[in-house]
Amino acid sequence: MASINHCIGLQVEKADLLAALTTTDGLAQWWTHDVQGSCQENEIIEFYFNEHRTDMRVLESNAENILWECVSGPEEWLGTTLQFEFINEENETLLMFQHDGWASETPFHHHCSMKWAVFMLSLKNYLEQGVGQPFPNDVHITNSGF
Repeated sequence: MASINHCIGLQVEKADLLAALTTTDGLAQWWTHDVQGSCQENEIIEFYFNEHRTDMRVLESNAENILWECVSGPEEWLGTTLQFEFINEENETLLMFQHDGWASETPFHHHCSMKWAVFMLSLKNYLEQGVGQPFPNDVHITNSGF
């Protein structure tokens, strides 16, 4: 199994980070403008990228950890999990991100690793500067995928 892992330090209160990851309005500020559904445990969040839709089931959502499972979307994502873990440091909050459960390291896996880095920076910009770069205003990478 393969995974994508990123760690980013954020100069933000943990409550603001949680709101960016546990509300449809917050998610729409940094990942994709079109987010619907519910961010509560055992519910589905729907993410739209033009004609593409990805659904995440919220497995866990608390002040230390958020865990989603992809239940519809790109074939290589099905059954994978996305985890957002928070670590409080003296001067920042570390966000440990993991997209786990990939069958193998395909070109799409590598593309998504780059895109997740782009979206982690979008999240940082949203939280620290007030403006993220969610899809379709993100940095476009043309080799495959969204």
